[in-house]
Amino acid sequence: MLPDPSIYRQLVSSLKYLTITLPDISFAVQQVSQFLQAPHQPHLTVVRRILCYLKSTSERGLFFPADNSLQLTGYSDADWARCMDTRRSVTGWCMFLGNAFISWKSKKQDQISKSSTKSEYRAISSACSEIVWFQGLLRELGFPQHTPTPLHADNTSAIQIATNPVFHERIKHIEADCYYIREALDHNILTLPYISTEHHTTDVFTKALSRLRHQLMIDKLMLLDRPTSI
Repeated sequence: MLPDPSIYRQLVSSLKYLTITLPDISFAVQQVSQFLQAPHQPHLTVVRRILCYLKSTSERGLFFPADNSLQLTGYSDADWARCMDTRRSVTGWCMFLGNAFISWKSKKQDQISKSSTKSEYRAISSACSEIVWFQGLLRELGFPQHTPTPLHADNTSAIQIATNPVFHERIKHIEADCYYIREALDHNILTLPYISTEHHTTDVFTKALSRLRHQLMIDKLMLLDRPTSI
């Protein structure tokens, strides 16, 4: 354990604040946040690497085009059994308003999933809640969504469970999530189109990627080399 863990905690707290506008470090910060109670030297080394990355990408920021459309689009993913200590999965989702990247999350799930389908379904349920909230906000601002919001997922089994009216015994423990998503589908709040894993935007929120793949994912998220603008 570090002689003075308060330094580590202060750095991680500052990084958490930065994730409000820097989605590219969300997964890494989520990982180092798990060791606040008893951080060791390797954990501090990772935090320093994040700081070095931030220094080298200081000119990057989210870009919000002035002529942007107001169509809400979502992407949802999960990395099954990602945590080596607890074997819990990591949920990742992100939301676009037209081409503008407006919301994202990288979080370890609070339950162990015995299959990738179950972890993906829980991620879809979490993203569905965000879509419902955003649709309500846009409606209050005078920009209602006239078509269902597409929520892209790369797990065909999870999509089939959502669209199949018959609940099977093996998914009974995620039945609440099933009913929640089914209700959203029935009320035309969202649709669940399939997207291939290689084109899935949310990989950057669920796992550590190679330098090249990380760069490609960040480019998709409109993190351009220019100051943030509206």
